[in-house]
Amino acid sequence: MKLFAATMVLAMLLVPAAALAGPSIVGNFQGWDPADPASELALNGNGVYELTILAGDSLHLYKAVDGDDWASAFPGSDQSFTPGTPQNVTFFCNLGAVPGTKEGDEYVFHSLNPPIVCGTLQDELGGSDWDPGDTVNTVMSDPNLDDIWEFSAVIPAGSYEFKIVLNNNWDQNTSPSGNIPFGSDGVNPVTFKYHMATNTTEVITAAAPTVISAPIDFDGTAADLLSVQFSKDVEQITAETEANYAVTGGPSGPYPVATATLDGSNASLVHLDLATALTEGYDYTVTVTGVTDLAGTPIDPAANTACFFLHKVDFEINMHLYIEASGVPTSLHIQGDTHPLTWDQCGGAEAFDGDADSTYVVTEYFTMHYTCGGAAESTEVKYKYIVDCTIWEGDFDFGHFVTLDPNAGSQLVNVWWEDVAPFDDITCDVGVLFQVHDSPTCAAGLFVRGTEAPLDWINGVELLDDGTGGDVTSGDGIFSAQVVFPTGTYKFLEYKYFCAESDTSGIYECDVLPNRDLTLDDVNGCMAVREGPMELEDLWNWCEPVTGAQSIREKTWGQIKHIYRAR
Repeated sequence: MKLFAATMVLAMLLVPAAALAGPSIVGNFQGWDPADPASELALNGNGVYELTILAGDSLHLYKAVDGDDWASAFPGSDQSFTPGTPQNVTFFCNLGAVPGTKEGDEYVFHSLNPPIVCGTLQDELGGSDWDPGDTVNTVMSDPNLDDIWEFSAVIPAGSYEFKIVLNNNWDQNTSPSGNIPFGSDGVNPVTFKYHMATNTTEVITAAAPTVISAPIDFDGTAADLLSVQFSKDVEQITAETEANYAVTGGPSGPYPVATATLDGSNASLVHLDLATALTEGYDYTVTVTGVTDLAGTPIDPAANTACFFLHKVDFEINMHLYIEASGVPTSLHIQGDTHPLTWDQCGGAEAFDGDADSTYVVTEYFTMHYTCGGAAESTEVKYKYIVDCTIWEGDFDFGHFVTLDPNAGSQLVNVWWEDVAPFDDITCDVGVLFQVHDSPTCAAGLFVRGTEAPLDWINGVELLDDGTGGDVTSGDGIFSAQVVFPTGTYKFLEYKYFCAESDTSGIYECDVLPNRDLTLDDVNGCMAVREGPMELEDLWNWCEPVTGAQSIREKTWGQIKHIYRAR
């Protein structure tokens, strides 16, 4: 009777208790200060972080941070609300599967905008389909104060899709990433539940079961394992009858099912062991007949198939620099956001250095699902590696990316640990025109400082607004400096702007934030093949609340825009 559309282990089971301290709400109502102790959330008895504030009747902008710095802020866009009258507002926050590692599975919302059920059912209930701003028809509530948000309604008979939406916008894509199908018999209510602590979605319906997907489960040897996901719990005997499953397609189908096993902890999931392995680069169809739910209702014959394209990726990671600095790792696992990859510490596949050349290799198979009768589309996968189950690559936001190509059976991706290679130096002179909007008046000048010469953290290069040194228009309030980085400079530049009050004093912009970063482009940015430098526009001290026209401003730390163009 139930569908658990996503499974996420409680955060407190995955990390030491000390790592759970420190999540906060930051916003214009508390000075955008991630280190403010009054803004820290507390873990409640339901496994959800909470903070209640007295909010005035003005516009409130906010984000959450997993710690005391901006590198761990989420979601990407500022969230907002405006209370009609001063009142208490409670924030609810989930730090995801791995607190301290930002992987897009962190969620936050506030009590004035509870979660809503958004999908093809809304039109049937008086709203508009896929309207995230519906605050009337499909709003969820927490009647038991257990942080399990619920909504129930009788929906006309048929098949539907939905997602849980937070804060009445699409800024946070709750798990799973795709739409969740369900059915209604038109008589009995369908109940939706969103478990905030585990980020799982549950559907309780009397409608016939359907097939949602059939992902491959690669065990490191052969592509002969599939897991059929049903829309609700299924009965064990019919679910474990091998003849109830047909796998067709590929170069030599059909593929007989040797065994079918109901999952021990999720009765809506059945594992198939195929007698013959599937081959990458082909389309496959899984058809289910004869399986029933716990009430004996047979599977819906109009929704009993799953179609997918099988794609293989050979992942290689160069560990030379890591090994030189830290020694040979005991283990190295790959983690990611697309099945069969997970963010479950050492739950992912292990990579090995078979020929002792410091390059570790691991193979994964991906099932790219699509509506039967259609075709698979390209899929982007974010992934990163973890050493000895404790040391992740990069910072909170770091990740490698690979786009799965539905027109190719397999592909090879090769990266360096943390994307740092010994040859990461520019191969030509690269010019950058730094331009700063909204600078304050600086008695001794405005400077750009950074990690690579001719920039440094002591003096830097002065920006001017007098029509010289690359400045386009004198007196327009935009300060500019053209800097040429010579061949051989390390391409990953960190920098920040400094307002000098004297020869020995001054202030850095928004000092609570990390340095800005820029990759020097020695393909499109070489001075020898350009008529001008790379142009870069920044906004001074973005963390000050920004109001008014937003034509050149964005509420994110870093560059407003890169302009790679020849003048």
